[in-house]
Amino acid sequence: MRRFAIFLPIFWPCAAIAQSGEEQRPRIVVNSAATVPSPPDRAVVSFSVHGEGATSDEAVRDMVAKRDAIEKGLAGVSARPDIRAAQVGIAEVRGRDCNRNTYGNPRLSTGECAIIGYTADLQVEFRTAAVNEAGTMVSLAGRLGATNPRIDRYFLAEDKEIRRRGIAEAVAEARLQAEAIARASGVRLGGVLNVSNLSFNGPGPYDEIVVAAARVNSPPPPPPPPPPVAIGLKPRAIETQVRVQVIYAIQP
Repeated sequence: MRRFAIFLPIFWPCAAIAQSGEEQRPRIVVNSAATVPSPPDRAVVSFSVHGEGATSDEAVRDMVAKRDAIEKGLAGVSARPDIRAAQVGIAEVRGRDCNRNTYGNPRLSTGECAIIGYTADLQVEFRTAAVNEAGTMVSLAGRLGATNPRIDRYFLAEDKEIRRRGIAEAVAEARLQAEAIARASGVRLGGVLNVSNLSFNGPGPYDEIVVAAARVNSPPPPPPPPPPVAIGLKPRAIETQVRVQVIYAIQP
């Protein structure tokens, strides 16, 4: 736990008191922060799946067969896989001599610009609680035909309790520092006038909306692969930072 505090004793001038019509007493303002390190409990692995074929259907079947093999392999590493498709697209493939400049005149799909095949691409995000096996999942996805597999990030599925701990630590530290300021200044610390949470809580747990590509009947997946190359990883801790501002009265 790392903590620091900024202290701003404020003494309100008489002119301000006269303008507001209310008596403003001197006060001590303390900005305190606490950082709570926690091991992540979720990892996000992302990759793309590429398929090719003479027709769009063949390209999609190729892509889906690879996707199914990858999902089956990853399910053997993570007991409860959460695989989500982000984008799916099909593109026409023409000869290398075809020049279809979008700013020029339209060209028919004949001659040099005749369609010679199709590609299908699917972007996938895989969320898992097996954070220490995320590197192995990247290795396995690459072996099974995934394109550009990688670990995107680690995160906490729920951090409310951690933030509550941080708030308690920050407020307790603010009290200690305010007492030290009062003693050093020769004044008596009064009660709390106001407490503000200055933290940005960030996004909460991910929702359950899933955008998935439609499944297409595909040939049987390849036989189970040999054990993947293990990549031992220990992710660094997630540092949850909480900031509070506490305003104390000064007793007369």
